[in-house]
Amino acid sequence: MIEIVIGILGTALFIQFIFLISYIGMKRRRRAFVREKFGKVPKPREWNENIRGFYDVVSDGSGVDDVTWNDLSMNEVFQRISQCDTSVGEEILYWKLRRNQMTEEERQLFERRVRMFLNNEKEREEIEVLLCEIGKSPASYSIPAYLDSMDVYLLKNMWIYRVMQVLLAASFLFLLIVHNDAAVMPFVVVSVANLMLYTAVKMKHETGLYMVGTAVSLLRSGKQLCKRREIEVFFPELKKALSGLKGISRTGWFLQFQQAGRDSQDILATFLDYIGGITLWQVTTYDKVMRRLKAQQETYFAVYQCIGEMDAALSTASLRKSLPWYCLPHFGSGKTIEMKEAYHPLIQDPVANSVTIEKNCLITGSNASGKSTFIKAVAVNAILAQALNTCAADVWILPECSVISSMAVKDDLMAGESYFIREIRYLKRILDSLCEEKTALCVIDEILRGTNTGERIRASRAILEYLLDKNCIALVATHDKELTELLGGEYANYHFSEEIGENDITFSYQILKGPATSHNAVKLLEFAGFPQEIIRASEETAERKG
Repeated sequence: MIEIVIGILGTALFIQFIFLISYIGMKRRRRAFVREKFGKVPKPREWNENIRGFYDVVSDGSGVDDVTWNDLSMNEVFQRISQCDTSVGEEILYWKLRRNQMTEEERQLFERRVRMFLNNEKEREEIEVLLCEIGKSPASYSIPAYLDSMDVYLLKNMWIYRVMQVLLAASFLFLLIVHNDAAVMPFVVVSVANLMLYTAVKMKHETGLYMVGTAVSLLRSGKQLCKRREIEVFFPELKKALSGLKGISRTGWFLQFQQAGRDSQDILATFLDYIGGITLWQVTTYDKVMRRLKAQQETYFAVYQCIGEMDAALSTASLRKSLPWYCLPHFGSGKTIEMKEAYHPLIQDPVANSVTIEKNCLITGSNASGKSTFIKAVAVNAILAQALNTCAADVWILPECSVISSMAVKDDLMAGESYFIREIRYLKRILDSLCEEKTALCVIDEILRGTNTGERIRASRAILEYLLDKNCIALVATHDKELTELLGGEYANYHFSEEIGENDITFSYQILKGPATSHNAVKLLEFAGFPQEIIRASEETAERKG
């Protein structure tokens, strides 16, 4: 008998030793991972639509709209920024970019946090290792939507489960007192009935049972983070919010354990699942945690957002280290944007531009010369300035502003909308967004290109003149040199140019004052190998128009 006990203890100790070795190895790999990725350009990955979960729950419709987000390729910008270790961090980072604003107090606090992560490598790594414990499980992206619709997941008629628990306890006591085979039957019947009840609840509320365990696990990770001195200093609201959720964390530990067990198919967790089903303990615990979460929903969201802000600040610190150069924005009054050595953060080996925009601008230039990229760079940097206090430039001064665009217009065959119909809808939405309370940065690429030249010039002129006395900064890229002549005294003119050689075209991608005077469409046809007949006809047409 002693040999058996020793054998069992030895086996348990050996398993524990193997687990410890594995855990130490995992910690070492995780620390190497967070050290390696910091300050690097993130690897390309598939877009995860669940990232917008928090934004969809809390958004009031303001900020960067869907059209502008798509026009500016902000999914790619997000992925260029995000080095988040948690799903929470990705959701909060996405929300911050879509929100596109911070108060001065929020900005100063955010900057202190980012600088702490930039200047304290050891502490940053320790915090990232703890954030990796939270991770990015598919269920965790659903926590905001889950909390926002908790009534759906609440159990009804809880008295039934309480009565069945009492009957189970009574039948067990009866079995202990009577202690014969007949006394076993009531206990077995009640146990089976309870297990059937639990199975029915589990089938109907499987998502809720899983989600509540996920929600509680975030609280336990938050407690571990609060043990770090820097977290207590720079994220004091985390500890305060967690203190109001102690009851949930204590009560929900079993549900968290069960969720982890289901994920790993742990034998002990499966056994405890049956015990929890027979006693209905898991059901009553779930109900208790759910009602406490519902009562303290705002406090839980405070914890959620704080952990996400932590991860977003870490990603911003990593972004700054990975950029060729960056600056902190300065926010001025009026409608002036001043930039020095500014570039688009998605472009490798970028060509930087310096310019001061003091009024609405027409930006002309030949095909592929860089005008669309420039106005996108201005818009993206305006968002980064207001969302993350970071700009891809040496100097960036701007007013606090909304950002709205009409660029990547496409027709919609399913909705029965032509290109032009959709384009005028996009432009009308820009006009509707304008207000005196906040300056709007309006970015428009190839205004009204969906219609004929004569109507395009007349309508474009009317729209651009309408914008003159509105509280906005309009950056309009166009091929229509007629607009530069008609609006030359009212709009500033800038252009991008190129040098045409015998066999190729070289672009400088540098913004220059004045309207464009060159064209390259015919040369591009020639370099692409089009038949000479087409080239000659194109040149003759261009000469007649000239």
